[in-house]
Amino acid sequence: MKKLSLLLLALFSTSAMAVIGIDKDDAFGYAGASISYNQSAFTTANNAAWNFVPDLYYESRQGFIDDNLGTLYVLPYVGVSGSWRWMEVGGRFAELPTGISDRNGNAEFGFTLGTPNVRLTYLHDVMAVHKGQELQVHVSQPISTMRRFEMIPYLEFSWRDEKLSQHLYGVSASESTASGLDQFNAGASWVYEAGIIGRYDLSRKLIMLSKIKMESHNYDSPLVQRPFGWAVEFGISYQFAGF
Repeated sequence: MKKLSLLLLALFSTSAMAVIGIDKDDAFGYAGASISYNQSAFTTANNAAWNFVPDLYYESRQGFIDDNLGTLYVLPYVGVSGSWRWMEVGGRFAELPTGISDRNGNAEFGFTLGTPNVRLTYLHDVMAVHKGQELQVHVSQPISTMRRFEMIPYLEFSWRDEKLSQHLYGVSASESTASGLDQFNAGASWVYEAGIIGRYDLSRKLIMLSKIKMESHNYDSPLVQRPFGWAVEFGISYQFAGF
């Protein structure tokens, strides 16, 4: 089953590359921040929370940066990638049950096949936080609905191996005693995310960003509190490339 899932990931990504892509001669990039109103799938809080989140995007013939993922092309459609995995279980975005420790973030290294809009990315933990690995498939399609407005629907799904899944979803014996939750040993898992990004040109250098997204963790860990996590974000970014 695991081999079949990995094969489907590769076939899906390869097929999508033939349909969707971006071929821009000029670089394009922006950086800024957004206010996020969100509720994590892991939080025990009944109400959504407010947070500030960074916005960073850049693409050129040499590579791209999409938030926490950066890729440098070494061949056409083949690049080396680095990423910082933000803390998604605990931290600012999720209140955990008493006795459950935050799951630390970590640096990752790997490779990407495809374009900024359609890509297959492999990442491996290089900090020995969990020594796990992940495969991500990302598909998006920019749609220019008005002269100064662009809408970008996207779909992303990820396969996480047993080590990464245990780091995120597992409940140790000591945590079980402290929290009252059942001890839980995780296997490989899937995560699905879908959303829409809106970009409106306020001026030659300023962009207004909006984003709506939902994610689902296909797992029965006692740490997963609800079927879906979601976020609504609005912010301003400075366009530093692609005037």
